Amino acid sequence: MSFVTKGRREYSNRQGNESVRRFIDACRVIGYETRKSSREEDIFDHIDYWVKRRNYKNEQIESGVDVKGGNSPECVWIEFKNVNGDNGWMYGEAEFIAFEMPEENGFVVVRRQELADYAELVVEETFVPKAEAYRKLYQRAGRQDVISLLYLDDLKELKSYKVLRYA
Repeated sequence: MSFVTKGRREYSNRQGNESVRRFIDACRVIGYETRKSSREEDIFDHIDYWVKRRNYKNEQIESGVDVKGGNSPECVWIEFKNVNGDNGWMYGEAEFIAFEMPEENGFVVVRRQELADYAELVVEETFVPKAEAYRKLYQRAGRQDVISLLYLDDLKELKSYKVLRYA
């Protein structure tokens, strides 16, 4: 039994493709190179793109990024466990998570591990209805996911917080 209609899936795919295009364009404008991850890296490691850039020593480095589009204004959903009950993207292999946040005119980028550590500290281990999921756990009906809601202001507390502006 599918919980997502064909129309909703197509809409989500279109939105995701547009977010990815904006992410690639934003990277290109500041001199970062992007390359799409393999299907296996995307599914199992939660890495959407590899981004090449220069660090403060002018050495070229490459980092895995998980791009998250379709966020609600001023808030993001974080994933402890995915729909199959496996570790969610917060425990993947990406070095960075890039949340598209139009109200910031781009992508809010944070280190995945710093976000996971922060979430483990501030999210209460209490399951609540969706409307009460800020810093509490929520599980969708018929799924094994465990997610929570954080606000943009929460992400601003992270040392790694940066905004990658739209091109």
